[in-house]
Amino acid sequence: MVQSGVGACVLPRLLLENLHNPDIKVVHLRNPTPSQDICLIYRSDRYVGYAMRTFIKTLRAYIETAIQHSKSS
Repeated sequence: MVQSGVGACVLPRLLLENLHNPDIKVVHLRNPTPSQDICLIYRSDRYVGYAMRTFIKTLRAYIETAIQHSKSS
């Protein structure tokens, strides 16, 4: 909806830093700066298959890279 020009949304900074869309204006929220925890929930009594393990590994790597990128900018 934002890209179509009919809406606004609040998104995590890590996502916005990888958006790269010149048509979308980003307004940083400050004083106080909001924060969030990212959680992945799955059943501990079930087998975690290859696809899920790969997803978890990829998600962790992406988040770690995004955090490092934001610290260096």
